[in-house]
Amino acid sequence: MSSTAITAQGIAIARFGTIAFETIPNVVSFQGPGGQAAVIDVTNLASTAKEKRVGLRDEGQLSLTLHYNPDDLVHQGLRTDRANRVRRQFKITFTDTNPATWTFYGYVTHFSVQGGVDAVVQASVTIEIDGDITEA
Repeated sequence: MSSTAITAQGIAIARFGTIAFETIPNVVSFQGPGGQAAVIDVTNLASTAKEKRVGLRDEGQLSLTLHYNPDDLVHQGLRTDRANRVRRQFKITFTDTNPATWTFYGYVTHFSVQGGVDAVVQASVTIEIDGDITEA
């Protein structure tokens, strides 16, 4: 039986610019989206054990690590989005046979640059997801 795993190499993560999606260049790794839901306690005096309901989904965050280039227009756009608190559309395109896509809106809440000896300059970016993720 062959594995159904897909490779991360080739996944594209894009930010919607002024008229189209623009691939975020030099992404090294990503984590997320990963969400959760609140647990609502509905226990009452007649309950014999804790009773709970699940609240609304929170799709969480998408975190990126990328090789940073201050001259790159998409990298500049991410920094500007954070500074101006712009709600932006993002898309992840996977590497399966018929590439699945996840599209969502979010805010860049974190953009941090780091570097060191014998290292390229990297940036850590966090996108807070706003609303649903559309899977296609």
